[in-house]
Amino acid sequence: MKIKNMTREKILWTVVSAFFLILALWLVSPFIKIEPSDYAHAAANGFRLAVGLLIFIIYSGKWAFDAFAPQGLAKKVSGVRTAWLIIFNLLIVCFIILIIAHAAALYLQTGINQDAANF
Repeated sequence: MKIKNMTREKILWTVVSAFFLILALWLVSPFIKIEPSDYAHAAANGFRLAVGLLIFIIYSGKWAFDAFAPQGLAKKVSGVRTAWLIIFNLLIVCFIILIIAHAAALYLQTGINQDAANF
């Protein structure tokens, strides 16, 4: 009976995690490929960017903690799972850096456009 409950709980948390990761990806999606039409709503997308990056950073920290500090002293974490979590975490951090670079480019381009309009 416990095994079925643990499986259901694990499936539930997997679905919840997948939902939040898809939500975070949707929130930062305007910053994956920035087009000139995005310059008009740069300020409106700032909140989306902050919430999406916050979700990614929280999950990145959670995965790092899961890999390096497993729950319980006697609980062993397999080397394959640890390696997978480290690689996946590095990919997520690289994605976060890419999104921040795109957001900075959008911010700078918006400032340039605003300065050009004022002169």
